[in-house]
Amino acid sequence: MDKIQALKNCKLFMGLPDDNLRELASIAIERNYGQDDVIFSDGDIGEGFYVIVSGRVKLFKLGPDGREQIIHFAFNGDPFAEVTLFSGVSYPVFAKACTRLETLFFRRDDFKKLIVKNPQISLNMIAIMSHHLRRFAALIEELSLKDVPARVAKYLLDLPMKPSSGQDGVIEVELDLSKTELAKKLGTISETISRTLGKMKSIGVIEIDGRRVKILDADMLEEIASGLKK
Repeated sequence: MDKIQALKNCKLFMGLPDDNLRELASIAIERNYGQDDVIFSDGDIGEGFYVIVSGRVKLFKLGPDGREQIIHFAFNGDPFAEVTLFSGVSYPVFAKACTRLETLFFRRDDFKKLIVKNPQISLNMIAIMSHHLRRFAALIEELSLKDVPARVAKYLLDLPMKPSSGQDGVIEVELDLSKTELAKKLGTISETISRTLGKMKSIGVIEIDGRRVKILDADMLEEIASGLKK
């Protein structure tokens, strides 16, 4: 693994000079996982944080009834579990590998020594943590104030869009989650996701072809996402 290149691809370390990256590489520990491996569990001692070199990680909570609530997914270049650096507490969620996974692990004490020498790393971390807070606030708002159709519509609108070939004015997105994963992310069940997508299709808002979704009426989808249209 080229640790220096992996660190350059991480949002946390963008803008750092090569000598700082070499220092980081010297304390980075390679940790690889197989698909479905649990990286850590909610309540485990927070020894440090990870940076994803390749693969995808699911971060989630479990309710008293065992139901899973996905907090978010982390991808190539993303750090995760960095909250433990500041609080020194246990990991607040479960982390599970969705694919084969390559990571760099940073022990808390080793990393704190570098932060003292390089304030830019601290500023980058503040920016990342602020992004997390905004995302968690949006998640709480959606789960508490919006119904399932609004959550699904918002999810579709947040996906990368491209023009649909052969259909002027129609845009297309590709689902990046299975219906089961999406249900866990949006706080519902997969059957409800299927019914919601089916209803959107029946009223002419979308067309569905596997994971590809054509948005036929973006204005109506916006109304559904805002909660103005049921």
